[in-house]
Amino acid sequence: MAIRQEEKPKPTTNLLSEIQSLRAELKFGDLKQETIKKKKQFKWPFKWRATMRKSLRDRNKVLVLYLNVKGDIEPPRLLPIESGNMVIVKNRPYEVDPRAFWRLGKYKCLLIKEIDRRPVSNLDYVEIKRRGDATDSDEFLIKTAMRAVQLGAKKPIKIVAIVVVLIIVGVVIYLMASGMPGAPAAVAAAVPPGYVDIPPGATVLS
Repeated sequence: MAIRQEEKPKPTTNLLSEIQSLRAELKFGDLKQETIKKKKQFKWPFKWRATMRKSLRDRNKVLVLYLNVKGDIEPPRLLPIESGNMVIVKNRPYEVDPRAFWRLGKYKCLLIKEIDRRPVSNLDYVEIKRRGDATDSDEFLIKTAMRAVQLGAKKPIKIVAIVVVLIIVGVVIYLMASGMPGAPAAVAAAVPPGYVDIPPGATVLS
Protein backbone atom coordinates (compact mmCIF):
# COMPACT_ATOMS: atom_id res chain seq x y z
CA MET A 1 0.00 0.00 0.00
CA ALA A 2 1.52 3.27 -1.16
CA ILE A 3 1.72 6.08 1.34
CA ARG A 4 0.61 9.38 -0.12
CA GLN A 5 2.83 12.25 0.85
CA GLU A 6 1.29 15.63 1.28
CA GLU A 7 2.68 18.25 -1.07
CA LYS A 8 4.22 21.25 0.60
CA PRO A 9 2.72 24.56 -0.49
CA LYS A 10 4.95 26.48 -2.87
CA PRO A 11 5.96 29.90 -1.67
CA THR A 12 4.23 32.73 -3.49
CA THR A 13 6.05 35.51 -5.34
CA ASN A 14 5.35 38.00 -2.56
CA LEU A 15 6.74 35.63 0.05
CA LEU A 16 9.91 35.08 -2.00
CA SER A 17 10.43 38.81 -2.39
CA GLU A 18 9.99 39.34 1.34
CA ILE A 19 12.53 36.61 2.10
CA GLN A 20 15.02 38.19 -0.33
CA SER A 21 14.45 41.60 1.26
CA LEU A 22 15.11 40.17 4.71
CA ARG A 23 18.31 38.51 3.52
CA ALA A 24 19.49 41.77 1.93
CA GLU A 25 18.65 43.67 5.11
CA LEU A 26 20.63 41.21 7.22
CA LYS A 27 23.54 41.29 4.80
CA PHE A 28 23.79 45.01 4.12
CA GLY A 29 22.05 46.44 7.18
CA ASP A 30 25.24 47.00 9.16
CA LEU A 31 26.96 48.66 6.21
CA LYS A 32 23.94 50.91 5.69
CA GLN A 33 23.96 51.97 9.33
CA GLU A 34 27.68 52.78 9.12
CA THR A 35 27.07 54.90 6.02
CA ILE A 36 24.26 56.82 7.75
CA LYS A 37 26.50 57.46 10.75
CA LYS A 38 29.30 58.75 8.52
CA LYS A 39 26.98 61.14 6.65
CA LYS A 40 26.96 64.00 9.10
CA GLN A 41 26.12 67.60 8.37
CA PHE A 42 28.97 70.06 8.15
CA LYS A 43 29.71 71.76 11.44
CA TRP A 44 31.90 74.78 12.01
CA PRO A 45 34.86 74.21 14.31
CA PHE A 46 34.07 74.85 17.97
CA LYS A 47 36.23 77.98 18.23
CA TRP A 48 34.64 79.40 15.09
CA ARG A 49 31.13 78.78 16.43
CA ALA A 50 32.01 80.38 19.77
CA THR A 51 33.18 83.57 18.02
CA MET A 52 30.15 83.61 15.74
CA ARG A 53 27.76 83.24 18.67
CA LYS A 54 29.44 86.15 20.45
CA SER A 55 28.70 88.36 17.44
CA LEU A 56 24.97 88.02 18.17
CA ARG A 57 25.44 89.44 21.66
CA ASP A 58 28.00 92.18 21.00
CA ARG A 59 26.51 94.80 18.67
CA ASN A 60 29.54 97.08 18.92
CA LYS A 61 31.79 94.61 17.12
CA VAL A 62 31.88 93.18 13.62
CA LEU A 63 32.28 89.54 12.62
CA VAL A 64 35.04 89.34 9.99
CA LEU A 65 36.16 86.47 7.74
CA TYR A 66 39.67 87.29 6.55
CA LEU A 67 40.93 86.00 3.18
CA ASN A 68 44.71 86.16 3.28
CA VAL A 69 47.19 86.28 0.42
CA LYS A 70 47.94 82.55 0.80
CA GLY A 71 44.40 81.69 -0.25
CA ASP A 72 43.29 80.67 3.26
CA ILE A 73 40.13 81.68 5.10
CA GLU A 74 41.34 82.54 8.57
CA PRO A 75 39.21 81.84 11.67
CA PRO A 76 36.52 84.48 12.20
CA ARG A 77 37.41 87.57 14.16
CA LEU A 78 35.17 89.74 16.28
CA LEU A 79 36.60 93.24 15.87
CA PRO A 80 35.56 96.66 17.21
CA ILE A 81 34.66 99.39 14.76
CA GLU A 82 37.31 102.13 14.74
CA SER A 83 36.59 105.75 13.82
CA GLY A 84 33.03 104.84 12.89
CA ASN A 85 33.74 103.05 9.60
CA MET A 86 36.81 100.81 9.77
CA VAL A 87 38.29 97.72 11.39
CA ILE A 88 41.95 96.96 11.94
CA VAL A 89 43.36 93.55 10.94
CA LYS A 90 47.09 92.92 11.27
CA ASN A 91 47.71 96.68 11.60
CA ARG A 92 45.90 97.34 8.32
CA PRO A 93 42.71 99.42 8.08
CA TYR A 94 39.68 98.08 6.20
CA GLU A 95 36.42 99.85 5.43
CA VAL A 96 33.14 98.88 7.09
CA ASP A 97 30.09 99.39 4.88
CA PRO A 98 26.65 98.25 6.09
CA ARG A 99 25.79 97.35 2.45
CA ALA A 100 28.73 94.93 2.28
CA PHE A 101 27.61 92.51 5.00
CA TRP A 102 26.93 88.89 4.02
CA ARG A 103 24.47 86.55 5.73
CA LEU A 104 25.86 83.28 7.07
CA GLY A 105 22.73 81.65 8.42
CA LYS A 106 21.71 83.81 11.36
CA TYR A 107 25.07 85.59 11.44
CA LYS A 108 26.17 88.69 9.55
CA CYS A 109 29.80 89.08 8.60
CA LEU A 110 32.23 91.02 6.46
CA LEU A 111 34.41 89.24 3.92
CA ILE A 112 37.73 91.03 3.77
CA LYS A 113 40.58 90.30 1.40
CA GLU A 114 44.02 91.04 2.77
CA ILE A 115 44.99 92.89 -0.41
CA ASP A 116 41.88 95.09 -0.67
CA ARG A 117 40.86 97.90 1.67
CA ARG A 118 37.22 97.53 0.63
CA PRO A 119 35.25 94.45 1.76
CA VAL A 120 33.98 91.91 -0.75
CA SER A 121 30.51 93.02 -1.89
CA ASN A 122 28.22 93.65 -4.85
CA LEU A 123 28.79 97.40 -4.69
CA ASP A 124 31.23 97.33 -7.59
CA TYR A 125 28.60 96.03 -10.01
CA VAL A 126 28.78 99.13 -12.22
CA GLU A 127 32.56 98.82 -12.53
CA ILE A 128 32.32 95.11 -13.34
CA LYS A 129 29.70 95.79 -15.99
CA ARG A 130 31.77 98.61 -17.48
CA ARG A 131 34.79 96.37 -18.01
CA GLY A 132 32.61 93.64 -19.53
CA ASP A 133 32.85 91.01 -16.79
CA ALA A 134 29.21 91.10 -15.65
CA THR A 135 27.38 87.78 -15.86
CA ASP A 136 23.82 89.12 -16.07
CA SER A 137 23.91 89.15 -19.89
CA ASP A 138 25.59 85.73 -20.18
CA GLU A 139 22.38 83.88 -19.34
CA PHE A 140 20.51 85.72 -22.09
CA LEU A 141 23.26 85.00 -24.64
CA ILE A 142 23.42 81.31 -23.70
CA LYS A 143 19.64 80.93 -23.96
CA THR A 144 19.62 82.76 -27.30
CA ALA A 145 22.39 80.55 -28.68
CA MET A 146 20.68 77.37 -27.47
CA ARG A 147 17.38 78.50 -28.99
CA ALA A 148 19.12 79.21 -32.30
CA VAL A 149 20.66 75.73 -32.26
CA GLN A 150 17.28 74.14 -31.52
CA LEU A 151 15.59 76.11 -34.29
CA GLY A 152 18.43 75.22 -36.62
CA ALA A 153 17.94 71.54 -35.90
CA LYS A 154 14.21 71.82 -36.60
CA LYS A 155 14.51 74.04 -39.70
CA PRO A 156 17.84 73.38 -41.44
CA ILE A 157 16.65 74.77 -44.78
CA LYS A 158 16.14 78.27 -43.41
CA ILE A 159 19.57 78.26 -41.76
CA VAL A 160 21.22 77.26 -45.04
CA ALA A 161 19.36 80.00 -46.90
CA ILE A 162 20.43 82.62 -44.35
CA VAL A 163 24.07 81.50 -44.57
CA VAL A 164 23.98 81.72 -48.39
CA VAL A 165 22.48 85.21 -48.25
CA LEU A 166 25.15 86.35 -45.78
CA ILE A 167 27.90 85.02 -48.07
CA ILE A 168 26.42 86.88 -51.04
CA VAL A 169 26.15 90.12 -49.05
CA GLY A 170 29.78 89.75 -47.99
CA VAL A 171 30.89 89.31 -51.60
CA VAL A 172 28.92 92.40 -52.68
CA ILE A 173 30.41 94.54 -49.89
CA TYR A 174 33.93 93.36 -50.71
CA LEU A 175 33.56 94.15 -54.43
CA MET A 176 32.02 97.55 -53.73
CA ALA A 177 34.79 98.46 -51.30
CA SER A 178 37.63 97.29 -53.55
CA GLY A 179 36.28 99.17 -56.58
CA MET A 180 37.16 96.31 -58.91
CA PRO A 181 36.13 96.74 -62.56
CA GLY A 182 33.40 94.37 -63.63
CA ALA A 183 31.99 94.20 -60.13
CA PRO A 184 28.34 94.17 -61.26
CA ALA A 185 29.02 91.24 -63.55
CA ALA A 186 30.77 89.34 -60.79
CA VAL A 187 27.91 90.03 -58.42
CA ALA A 188 25.40 88.85 -60.98
CA ALA A 189 27.38 85.67 -61.47
CA ALA A 190 27.60 85.12 -57.73
CA VAL A 191 23.85 85.43 -57.18
CA PRO A 192 22.13 82.13 -57.94
CA PRO A 193 18.83 82.15 -59.85
CA GLY A 194 15.73 82.43 -57.71
CA TYR A 195 17.24 84.84 -55.14
CA VAL A 196 15.88 88.35 -54.78
CA ASP A 197 17.16 91.40 -52.98
CA ILE A 198 15.85 91.35 -49.41
CA PRO A 199 15.34 94.77 -47.80
CA PRO A 200 16.44 95.23 -44.18
CA GLY A 201 13.84 94.11 -41.67
CA ALA A 202 11.99 91.89 -44.12
CA THR A 203 11.00 88.35 -43.09
CA VAL A 204 12.36 85.48 -45.16
CA LEU A 205 9.74 82.81 -45.72
CA SER A 206 10.74 79.36 -46.90
